[in-house]
Amino acid sequence: MFKKLVVPLTTLAAVVVLILVVTPTGASERRFSNDTYIIGRDAVIEEPVPGSVQVYRGNVTVAKPIAGDLLVLGGSVTFIDAGRVDGNLIYAASRVANADDRVRGHVYPLASLEGAAASMTKNAIVASLLLVWLIAAVIVTLMSGREIRLASIEARSSALHCFVLGLVALTSFVLTAIAFSYLVPYVVGVPLLAALAVFAVLTKVFGMIAVFHAVGTIVFGARNRRQLASRKWLRGDLAMVVTGVLILGAIRMIPVVGTIVWGLASIFAVGSALATKFGRREPWFLVWRPSEA
Repeated sequence: MFKKLVVPLTTLAAVVVLILVVTPTGASERRFSNDTYIIGRDAVIEEPVPGSVQVYRGNVTVAKPIAGDLLVLGGSVTFIDAGRVDGNLIYAASRVANADDRVRGHVYPLASLEGAAASMTKNAIVASLLLVWLIAAVIVTLMSGREIRLASIEARSSALHCFVLGLVALTSFVLTAIAFSYLVPYVVGVPLLAALAVFAVLTKVFGMIAVFHAVGTIVFGARNRRQLASRKWLRGDLAMVVTGVLILGAIRMIPVVGTIVWGLASIFAVGSALATKFGRREPWFLVWRPSEA
């Protein structure tokens, strides 16, 4: 009985740890490049910000210049002292005070068409990366459609196995990279790290395309041959992959939720790629066979 519970309990613990790591708890402030992201607490801009600022579920007091845009969802915006925004001010469910002549761009409520368009510009990098994913997915599917389909079947039929294997593999990649980093001062360290990086990237790319295929098949896949024969669209591996890219890409644009979903998809991706040996469904090691006389 205990052996049957090992895999489910391990997976549940891994999911809880992943959510605790990825999801902001309480107050959170993160910086990426020149941009600042504040979640779940009030903020005071006391130093000039070279990029943009996004505040979710918190009030913000702007006392120094913000070179980029200011996005505030669910909190008030107050300008004091030398506070100003050189870009646009985008807000939703918020109250704005003392904004006269302090915003060089435009002031948009997020519910308006202009506000929605302005907020989408904050996701330009994400959108460009999704375009790269789409191009890569199309190319790989055209070259190896059968392998992608087999890996997709594995991800859908053995989801728990792929998830656990993906968690183990990602942990192994990190630990191996740390071990190889100690060899960097020696000649062998850099080639080993480069080889590990290439293998990890190839595993992630192939696996994600398989996950795209799986998502597209789950949402729009044909339930039987008659339904498939009656279709003029959405009937091939390429259609399933493109559909999956669009679905996961749309989710990826959602703050916080998109990061969590994409992270979980990456775990499934690595697991499905390794479980099927990149869609070939061959064993990674030699299979034992009895000797023949």
